Amino acid sequence: MCSTSDLSDSTEVLTDLDVVGVEAVGDGGLRRTIFDCKSTGKMSSVNRAFWAAGVKAYTGCDDAHVILRSRAVSNHRLSALSVNVDLHDEESFKALGKTIDAAFPADDCYQASLDRWNSLYDCYANNKWAETTFDLVRNQVPLSQAPWSTFRKILAELRRTRGEFDPNKEMHLAIYFEVLASCFLLWAVMGRDIRRFYEPTMKREEFEKVLGYYLWGGKESFEMRQLLRAKTAETKNSGGTLELPAWAKLLSFSGLIVNAPQRIFECAFACREFALRAVSPPNAEFDQKLQEHLKDNSRIRQFSSSLNEYLTEAGGLPRDLAKRADGLLFDV
Repeated sequence: MCSTSDLSDSTEVLTDLDVVGVEAVGDGGLRRTIFDCKSTGKMSSVNRAFWAAGVKAYTGCDDAHVILRSRAVSNHRLSALSVNVDLHDEESFKALGKTIDAAFPADDCYQASLDRWNSLYDCYANNKWAETTFDLVRNQVPLSQAPWSTFRKILAELRRTRGEFDPNKEMHLAIYFEVLASCFLLWAVMGRDIRRFYEPTMKREEFEKVLGYYLWGGKESFEMRQLLRAKTAETKNSGGTLELPAWAKLLSFSGLIVNAPQRIFECAFACREFALRAVSPPNAEFDQKLQEHLKDNSRIRQFSSSLNEYLTEAGGLPRDLAKRADGLLFDV
């Protein structure tokens, strides 16, 4: 977790978060849960809970689970619950998991194993050009309170690294699918917001204008950037308005997802499965479940293919990378 301020040349890390879980709730809302695992410090269980509560509030998360090396006393557990922190030892945490899912902790999909997650991490460790991408998709996206801003950062990073992607390398394919998954996590919130200001009777020009305001953080921010763009154009004798790259395709994608914004989060799950699948030993059972998931929700392929097409054009990525991604989406 990094500082919310950006006043130094280097990134200032404040503390580490072992795991952040994100789930869809309601109509496009996200619920974030922090998991702190077996700290080696000498802090008491209730003090660990107070630390977790502070981090939870700072990051805008909803609750936290702290997994201790030994069981906390009942008074500490109840006190922690008053600040939405749940204290557990390993056995009580497993018991909690089974109350939510009787199969817990079953290995029933590519995302269910830390070993496969470590293989995905190795993709970044072995490709230094993707360090900033890793920070975006693993650190910034899950905690983002301004998804439109984080999405713009992802687009800028794709354009910066576009020459690095090799469609024939499984590691690069895995990184790309993780970018897709992260974008869908952002769009789960953005799609809900867009659906709120979209009206079927709106003219295209009106929708385009409001969408532009939204993606740049509001009308004032948009107009200020537009003014700066105009001044730059005067200096360089070049014209143009302030737009995100491949604006026409982004406009089409935005219009597409407003039909079913509640389905966007499921696209994030599927794309993450494809990312892990690219660098994991093949598993017929997992593939069958993934195929059934895609068949049960036709929006996943529709939305994923559309975002794939947009990111490829906006980021200037190799067309063969988009073809490989689409091939997996429709052939698995």
